[in-house]
Amino acid sequence: MQTAPTPAAPAQPATNPGIIILQWLTYAFWGWTVLAMSFLTVSVLESFLANADTGSFTPYTIAAVLVLLPISIVCDTIYSKSEPLKKTGAASVVMIIHAVIFALFGIGSLIAAVFSLVTMFTSSSDMSSNEAALISAIIIFFLYGAVFLRTIRPPRFPKIARYFTLFMLCTVGIVSVLGLVGPVAKARATRTDKLIENNLTSVSTSINSYANSNHQLPTDLKSLDLSGDAKKLVTDNLVTYQANTRQPASSSVDNTYYSTGVNQRAASTYYYQLCVNYKKANKDKYSTQYPDTTSDGGYTDYLSAYYHGAGNTCYKMKTTTY
Repeated sequence: MQTAPTPAAPAQPATNPGIIILQWLTYAFWGWTVLAMSFLTVSVLESFLANADTGSFTPYTIAAVLVLLPISIVCDTIYSKSEPLKKTGAASVVMIIHAVIFALFGIGSLIAAVFSLVTMFTSSSDMSSNEAALISAIIIFFLYGAVFLRTIRPPRFPKIARYFTLFMLCTVGIVSVLGLVGPVAKARATRTDKLIENNLTSVSTSINSYANSNHQLPTDLKSLDLSGDAKKLVTDNLVTYQANTRQPASSSVDNTYYSTGVNQRAASTYYYQLCVNYKKANKDKYSTQYPDTTSDGGYTDYLSAYYHGAGNTCYKMKTTTY
């Protein structure tokens, strides 16, 4: 009598340490990619909708996304070949941990979207930043929703890993291109403006120090002790200097504070002008005076170059020596 063959035991999903590590890396790298994409999305939308200056930050987020995305795809491709449809044991624990994290971030972005929407309905201030925040939060919610579905990989959608990869490739490509043609291109076009804004005050301060030490204005900017980017303004001819644009004024001030025995001391005020050419306006919405010309015939003793109009701009400066 022939014995019936024993049925083969069903194959068990692979749970060896290598697969578990690869599973963890796949989820983790996708999570970092979505996080970098979140920052990039906010940066791009703030630049386009709120006209915010995010050009110095956007390149780092683009670089992070372009590094993390290929790593995530490679890990996912390798892991998908051994990924069980139904996870048990350590694989189940790894899946649950990452799924919970992604769900919490998704809910957080949804809360941010609702908060931005409520603010738009209740506030009378400029809505551009709130609009950028609202759209960013919605996009981030969908990103975390997608990575959450990829993590739990519902049995009804066995090809979700492939679709998720295509979704991320398209999303990263679109947002990265917008980042390059938006904030990055803007930052490149206005890099000399940033150089002027950040260092023109240092040039003015150096002129004042020279006047205090020599009791006269320098004949040219090359006479100043400048370094770094402030010196670059002069060597690249980005600032034009004109000394004694107004006749120096003499006066006397109370000297009692210095206890020298002399009640009065002489003071001299020198006037000069610094001119620069801005590529683009950087205006404060609460002010229209660039630069400030409200003191002493338009002359001021403090230079602030952050807010300005476009084109040639001259700052009328004065410094007092004792």
